[in-house]
Amino acid sequence: MEIKGENSGILAGKTIAVKDNVFIAGTPLTNGSKIWEGYTPEFDATVVTRILQAGGTILGKSTCENQCCSGNSFTSASGSVPNPHDITRSAGGSSSGSAVLVATGEVDMAIGGDQGGSIRMPSCWSGCVGLKATFGLVPVTGSLGCEPSFDHLGPMASNVTDVAKLLEVIAGYDDGRDHRQNPHVVIPKYSQLLTGDLTGVKFGYVKEGSGRASDGVKSVMSHVITKLRESGAVVEEVSIPLHAQRGPISMAMLAAIYESMIKNYGQPPGFNEMYNVSALRHFKQAMQVRAHDMPPSIKAYTMFGEFIRRKDGSQIVARAMNCRPTLRKAYNDVLEKYDALIMPTIPIAAVKLPPLDLTPKEFIREIQSKNVNTAPFNLTGHPALSLNVGKVKPEDVSILSYY
Repeated sequence: MEIKGENSGILAGKTIAVKDNVFIAGTPLTNGSKIWEGYTPEFDATVVTRILQAGGTILGKSTCENQCCSGNSFTSASGSVPNPHDITRSAGGSSSGSAVLVATGEVDMAIGGDQGGSIRMPSCWSGCVGLKATFGLVPVTGSLGCEPSFDHLGPMASNVTDVAKLLEVIAGYDDGRDHRQNPHVVIPKYSQLLTGDLTGVKFGYVKEGSGRASDGVKSVMSHVITKLRESGAVVEEVSIPLHAQRGPISMAMLAAIYESMIKNYGQPPGFNEMYNVSALRHFKQAMQVRAHDMPPSIKAYTMFGEFIRRKDGSQIVARAMNCRPTLRKAYNDVLEKYDALIMPTIPIAAVKLPPLDLTPKEFIREIQSKNVNTAPFNLTGHPALSLNVGKVKPEDVSILSYY
């Protein structure tokens, strides 16, 4: 597969992979799941159209985790995605294929999706740059998500400049087809803002984001802080207690995923936006005949969501939603004093890929717990960048021992 864009533009000469939850007209989509076998979108996602208009060449779709619901890289119906630096280890998820294709040089750039860290986690473990932009900046029109209030699409590349160029192209208002967007936002030339000068820039090193990190990760972060200070930046430790306490909010939001993904077939009604009618039809029909093909994680979210609904209606989800502004304010209060916050993307090095004969309980444990430093910013809408700053020797301990 190769789709050439316009002859000129900011992406001319660049090759791009597109995560397989994003629509390319006439190209089968799987979303990493058997549920989507046989579905072919009839129109391009907005980000795809913009890439081609900017001169980019799309080389193909990239593997993603099953229903985009895993921070590991073993759940896709097409098989595991190994880490490019050690094939016995995880590449991170759920944009696993996008990260590996960039890290290995198969493509220059990639589109990823991010509902709890799914751009940033594979960027961290595979070794590339990945950005979850500010909520609503990049339209999600023509893609499959988990829940509209924290779905994101974003750029991935081997360097910051290419991430900035791709963001320039895909960001911006989508003529009302994505209800979450601000029509008045002006998109700057991001790539021209990269001066490389850190003199006087103030970074807050979040204590709660590193307290349980492995020794190797702490060592790399200490080296990074030293380098930032040597470059003229100010780095100070800050405390944001709510950062380590957002777990219950995320757990309650699993019930919201159930309402969005399962009960409403992936796109809840009532929003003033473009609906993917053929995708809704396919998913409804597939769920009637092959719901057993859903991964254990989605089955667990479904049972949990239905339990919550029967017990309390929408109250628990509503309370979780009402906590999100408080969490957002906790970060904003610190950002009044600092230009950016820093912490490890994932507090440990890449873990071993698990065996294939996992019990449902083991399966769910393997896909969770990696997003402690990434998921909060899906809840708050802040932009978040994963920037590879070095390698850490794996210590072969379960991430569950940290949390």
